[in-house]
Amino acid sequence: MIQFRLNNFKAIAKWLDKKLPGPFSFFLKGWLYGLESQYIAAKASAAVEKGIAPIAPSDPVVEPPTYRSEPSEVEGLNIISLSNGFSKK
Repeated sequence: MIQFRLNNFKAIAKWLDKKLPGPFSFFLKGWLYGLESQYIAAKASAAVEKGIAPIAPSDPVVEPPTYRSEPSEVEGLNIISLSNGFSKK
């Protein structure tokens, strides 16, 4: 038996049981249960995002890597290097 957690969804499920035939009611209650789960997850996610918004740091500015190429002793084979501003800490 499906146990709904929110009162609005419980009321809708009770109405479905009273007004619709058994198999159709069962199918719609399953769909309603999935909808309720997604609704709860969305509300929880929104609450967490709203709660951490004042604390969350802004996006860091990352500079692109620098490219350096210098000629070598071998013709057509340059010394190429890439460097970035990251450090291992």
